[in-house]
Amino acid sequence: MNPQKKIDVTVPPEARKPYLTQPPTRVCDVMTTAVVTLSPHHTFPDAIALRANRPFRHFLVVEENLQLVGVVSDRDLLRALARIRNWQSTTVSDIMTKDTVTVQPDTPLSVAVETMLERRINCLPVVADKGTVCGVLTSTDLLAAYQRLQTSLERITKNES
Repeated sequence: MNPQKKIDVTVPPEARKPYLTQPPTRVCDVMTTAVVTLSPHHTFPDAIALRANRPFRHFLVVEENLQLVGVVSDRDLLRALARIRNWQSTTVSDIMTKDTVTVQPDTPLSVAVETMLERRINCLPVVADKGTVCGVLTSTDLLAAYQRLQTSLERITKNES
């Protein structure tokens, strides 16, 4: 079995402008680039162990070439625990969401947020032009960006008073 992989893509400094001069407008401005993944062949216990030892609620499922094949959420794991009798022989491919919606790094944040709201999902895998995973956009990423932006606005408002 292949060990879990960590993908870390560095976003160029010019892509991350300070919020006071330029607010985030694209997915690459706020996405998580240090992404932990599993292969579809990992076992269900591997997925449970990964989730138990990490602070995130989703992980991406990729092939050896970093091509996205699915997403597993904490809810997918809970559903599988409740429904699968022989979970020891279950693989990640058995429980993952296969028809995933993705975005690219240059996707406008408004489009990504609209997609997440319409589909009632909390993460969007971010893929490069050739379909390889380069990050993930989560509701937590969006809330953190909102918090930084709001803090900047509140400082400006306070200084103008």
